[in-house]
Amino acid sequence: MCVQAIDDAGNAATYESQEERSMTNMVTLIARTTPLERDLKTESRPATSTDIRKLGELYFTAYDPGVASENVEAAVADVEASFEGKYGTYLPEASHVVVDEAGEIIAAILVVERATWEDTPDAPFIIELFTDRQHRRQGLAEDLVRASLDTLFNAGHKEVALRVNEENSAALALYLSLDFHRWSPEENED
Repeated sequence: MCVQAIDDAGNAATYESQEERSMTNMVTLIARTTPLERDLKTESRPATSTDIRKLGELYFTAYDPGVASENVEAAVADVEASFEGKYGTYLPEASHVVVDEAGEIIAAILVVERATWEDTPDAPFIIELFTDRQHRRQGLAEDLVRASLDTLFNAGHKEVALRVNEENSAALALYLSLDFHRWSPEENED
């Protein structure tokens, strides 16, 4: 099945699969895990299997149409597949959600032990970080990444990696501010 998507510049592109679409224009970043140096502004809790439906709905609506998945049910299925290990062994202790006063999930980070894709570091991997559109620019994503960095550090992991679209300037700015840097496969040879 072909997938059509609109990139950040408004250009349409057709891909053979959702996975192919998601790997185009992507850059792998890596950072050292670190303990928390300050209290976080945002409280979070581990993302559990009981959250799959709400996570899928948020995952679908957090992005422009067709970017995360073709529809809500496909997004829910993708989140469920994440929990079941499709993208690597799910790390529930490093995967967090933020809920609002009404108990609705408004931001999430999903982390696996190691990504299943080729040319990725041998380290825990952030497979998703997304925030409800109405709650962006409040530091939720930064606090979720910091919480995961702390959890992974305390579990003995030295690094964490992720992939991001190189045209997503807001995400790149966030990750660079948290000391992520570009990773290349040659680094695994050391």
